[in-house]
Amino acid sequence: MTWLSTPPTAMARPRKTPSTPNSPETPSRKVQRGLAIARTQCEANGVQLTDLRALVFELLLVRGKATKAYDLLADMSARQPGVAPMTVYRALDFLVEQRLVHKVAANSSFVVCDHTDHPHDDPVFLVCERCGSATEWSDSGMSEHLALALKSSGFHAHGMEIKGECANCAAGAECC
Repeated sequence: MTWLSTPPTAMARPRKTPSTPNSPETPSRKVQRGLAIARTQCEANGVQLTDLRALVFELLLVRGKATKAYDLLADMSARQPGVAPMTVYRALDFLVEQRLVHKVAANSSFVVCDHTDHPHDDPVFLVCERCGSATEWSDSGMSEHLALALKSSGFHAHGMEIKGECANCAAGAECC
């Protein structure tokens, strides 16, 4: 029995859809692409992305935003009744270890890493205090400047969370 929402046979036959270089990626394509990247990364790391771990990752991809573990548990329970909270937490721990997901301490949530080309030891998150969104922000110049500034103090930072208000909330728009 597979935990994934898409049967392996459906994943093996890509559908022909018209696309242009500037067309936005559909949500289902983004999920499938994310799962493929996760499988490749796990294989390269010599670890197994089990069906259960892949389902937790898929649920995060589908939500597309910072998500609390108990919200993922509710999503999983809809697909697999009786799933235990520790099952979700263990899968999330694995995904964090494999650098596929980040944990955002400011709001106890998890977010898929959209940047596979930067160091994961020092992610910077912009956390909205109104809606709870958490956006990974990558700016090598800022990271280098911060590291240089902290060097004189002897302090070694491992990530940063900047709290404030996202653009949607600041504009009064319907948000996250």
